[in-house]
Amino acid sequence: MRFAPHFTLHLFAAMVFSAGCGADLEGPPDARPSMDAGVGDAHQNAPSDGAVVDGAVSPPMVPGCAGGDGLEEGEHRFSLEGLERRFILRLPGGYDPARSWPVVLALHANGNDITYWDRTGGFLDIRRTLTEEAVLVVVEAIDGQWRDYEMPSETWSDRAEVELRYLDEVISRVGAGICVDPRALFAMGFSGGGSFAGLLGCRRADIRAVAVGGAVGYFDPAECVGTPAAWITLGDLEITNARLAFRDLMRTRAGCAETSAPVAPAPCQAYDDCDEGTPVHFCPHVSGHVWPDIGNDGMWTFFRGFLDP
Repeated sequence: MRFAPHFTLHLFAAMVFSAGCGADLEGPPDARPSMDAGVGDAHQNAPSDGAVVDGAVSPPMVPGCAGGDGLEEGEHRFSLEGLERRFILRLPGGYDPARSWPVVLALHANGNDITYWDRTGGFLDIRRTLTEEAVLVVVEAIDGQWRDYEMPSETWSDRAEVELRYLDEVISRVGAGICVDPRALFAMGFSGGGSFAGLLGCRRADIRAVAVGGAVGYFDPAECVGTPAAWITLGDLEITNARLAFRDLMRTRAGCAETSAPVAPAPCQAYDDCDEGTPVHFCPHVSGHVWPDIGNDGMWTFFRGFLDP
């Protein structure tokens, strides 16, 4: 991995993913009835490797900030472990390699593909939300499934390891080609993509925060390396024990109380007394298993709170 040393996602490839239990069933991108089951999510803030200059901590240097290999906006393809993989890179307007930029990894819902978050218009248009703010990296699961529920459950762990090495490679390429801030790596997703984003937050000590909708746990929380900050949204019509367990585990691991107070955007709630650096917000919405219309702005407002002024 070519980010700063503490940003090396290969550290996580040796970790074992647990199967958990559940089921995903997504439909077309804008209306995804689904059934999910599982438990858990977690993570911890990464230390900074930056230098102190005039009392301020500068971002850790990555190859892309020193010229890098160059990485154009758009779709990128590569072969890994005998599989053809791809990702889409969207640079912020006015991208300047002299500035280190936050990175948002976007994970599609199960049963979808790389176009899910790479669109203009509609409530899945995170490109508009991030256009002047952050580097967007849209990733894609094998066969469009972060967990393939048609396969035996004993295969899920190995499949997750393969996806982990894919993400290692994607982030390595991004860090080698453009200037990013390794202290500002975020992951977001919906349904199966949200569940896998939660897994990343559990297993990766450099995932600063996650934003997920309709998610369940794809892992054993006992194997987590820490606890991420989390923004979680659920529709009134998609409430299941598994989804509530995911939310509650995130809250508990972050040291939060069960009480909460209103926070923007409405009707979100911020749990009280969370550990420093790991706030957890819960945002219910009046709908079913869909990414809500408050999702994009809510996600980025939450992530932006972790950036240097």
